[in-house]
Amino acid sequence: MKSLFLPVFFLISWKVFSQNPEKIVQQQLDAYNRQDLKAFVETYSDTVEIYSFPNAKPRVLTKKDLENDYGSLFKKFPQNFAALHGRIIQGNYVIDKEYITGRGQEFSATAIYLVEKGLIRKVWFLR
Repeated sequence: MKSLFLPVFFLISWKVFSQNPEKIVQQQLDAYNRQDLKAFVETYSDTVEIYSFPNAKPRVLTKKDLENDYGSLFKKFPQNFAALHGRIIQGNYVIDKEYITGRGQEFSATAIYLVEKGLIRKVWFLR
């Protein structure tokens, strides 16, 4: 019985850890700051909704849209960087306070991420 318990325990622990909302959001932020478009897009669900609060309509709906939008952003602003100034984790939500530089004008932003099935499904940006 003991020999079965440990592998099952580690498998369950790995599964829970791999779906940790904070982990995927941090991977996304790291890829964003490296301007690694492929790694960045991989942190998102196949259908993703990104909102610029208070707009009710999402500006991005698919991974292809995400790739196009952020690919253009990375090309236009190669020094773009988001410094994390605070983070709150509440269930499947991760709320980041960020300070954005490298676009000419620096600014603060808040990003609210909804993580489902280990990937980012929705994002709301407040600026």
